[in-house]
Amino acid sequence: MEEEVDIDPQAVQQMDFENQSLKNENQKLTSALTSGGMQDQDEQNLIHYQLETDKILERIEHFLKGDQIKFGESGSYYSEPTKNVLTLVKKDKKMGVTYYIQEIKEQDPEKKTEQPEELVVKIINRNNEEIDVMEMDSKKIIDKLKTIKLQDEGYKYISIIDEDKKPLNEYGVAELMRVMSMYITKETFLSYYSEERINEILGDLGDALNNFLYCNYEKMGMNTKFKESKYTLICLNLLHVTESCYRRALDGGEQENLRTRAIVTQHQGMGGSPPRRIPAKEKWNALKPATW
Repeated sequence: MEEEVDIDPQAVQQMDFENQSLKNENQKLTSALTSGGMQDQDEQNLIHYQLETDKILERIEHFLKGDQIKFGESGSYYSEPTKNVLTLVKKDKKMGVTYYIQEIKEQDPEKKTEQPEELVVKIINRNNEEIDVMEMDSKKIIDKLKTIKLQDEGYKYISIIDEDKKPLNEYGVAELMRVMSMYITKETFLSYYSEERINEILGDLGDALNNFLYCNYEKMGMNTKFKESKYTLICLNLLHVTESCYRRALDGGEQENLRTRAIVTQHQGMGGSPPRRIPAKEKWNALKPATW
């Protein structure tokens, strides 16, 4: 016959209490690990954003192209510089093509008079697609239109690309962007520069930019007085943006910033404080219900 064992109600209650405590600690530990993983991911994203150079170079490119900032429902965006002009609208009904012709007057240096001239500035084809026409191609189109019967549809203001607001041509933008991409890098941010060295780098870059633009400004598209007036502004903007990037590396400031943040993140990864220690249970003893 089996011997009956008396069960102490207080011992059972103590066991339930300890089991519940263990469950609570496990839940806290799981939450801390999960939270730590999320914090690490957020920290990595923040560091990546902090060292990103694409946005800086993108703004420089828009500036060199002469793009203008516009605002819409979804926020700000860049677009090519435009202007509104009055045009004569003529349509080729047979082909379903509409031509917008701007009438301008050019100064004749020999006769000292103004000669009227027509330029095709925009075409809308049968698929209702708009095509902006460059001045060099306009004269060819005008000569061709003289052999086609067109219908006049009056005058209309339209928006066209303003080439005068573009300080540089494609070659000029590409050459300057190639130079700036070698200075604005994440390696620059993470370097260690003294005040004196930063000033030396900016001085060398300023002299090189000035000489390069001075020798090639016409080839780079600065062929009008308005475009030439942006000569100094281009040099200053490129130098100031470069200086801002190098200042982040002054005395290794960016390195120290990232190092400090990494230490704080590691400390907070487990909830910011060590888990509470659970007292060791007494070894199980059949004669002591409190150890069951």
